[in-house]
Amino acid sequence: MLQDVNSQLNNVTQYVGTMAASMAREAAQEDPQQKSKEKAISELARLSFTGNEIVEAATVFAKAPDQMNMMLALPENLRREYVLKMLSDEKKKHG
Repeated sequence: MLQDVNSQLNNVTQYVGTMAASMAREAAQEDPQQKSKEKAISELARLSFTGNEIVEAATVFAKAPDQMNMMLALPENLRREYVLKMLSDEKKKHG
């Protein structure tokens, strides 16, 4: 009986190990939006936005991912202007 319990514990341990490895692989693949979010935040910093502006833009991007995708799709020389307009429009909405 002890061997039976030991065998079952080994099976459970292997199963949990397999599940953990599978979850780790999934996490490593990341959701595709995560890379875009990281790229957008890096781009905002590169464009010399302040920390407060980056946080405000990130808040807009979280609510409206299309805004982030559009910013990244624009030519580099238009990105700062786009974000400034986006932040201005957001302030007008929330007065």
